[in-house]
Amino acid sequence: MRWLFSVVLCSALLVSNVYAAARDKARDGGSRIRPQDARSTQLVRDGLARSQTFRSLVERIEASNVFVYVQISPFIKSTLAGQLTWMTQAGPYRYLRATLSPDQTVDQAIASLAHELQHAVEVMGDEQVVSEKTLISLYRRIGQPSTAAVSSGWETIAAQETGYRVRRELVEATGATMAAQMFEIDHM
Repeated sequence: MRWLFSVVLCSALLVSNVYAAARDKARDGGSRIRPQDARSTQLVRDGLARSQTFRSLVERIEASNVFVYVQISPFIKSTLAGQLTWMTQAGPYRYLRATLSPDQTVDQAIASLAHELQHAVEVMGDEQVVSEKTLISLYRRIGQPSTAAVSSGWETIAAQETGYRVRRELVEATGATMAAQMFEIDHM
């Protein structure tokens, strides 16, 4: 009987902690990464499942006051794989948009999204970024002009390295999956 009581008590505590966390998240504005369409939702899911670096970025953003809306747009300049733009600030919260080109493979798009999420982390690190003007000021300090044909574009080494790292992790994850499938076939 004590064992049953212990199980019930532990279950009740676990459920109440999960409920409290969900309630706090809802009160605090909900998820910070906000895909705007089915494809961007799938990219986020795949990135979380296949890349530790991608997961780390999302965890950092989820613990912040920054929201990132993710969208795929055919209207992005053809020279860009992705871009991060300022949306607005409301109270302590800051809102950004990560826009991705639709002309990428899944792995390219996940790596591009990770690149843009690294930019969001850079914004998180500077509480002075509260407008488009202060966003540009941040990138003038920490970045370099983009080599893409964008007059106002900026780039950082950290975002470039993040994109490359995620791409490698995706290739490794794909290789591991293929090896496991081959092992299953060989042992049938």
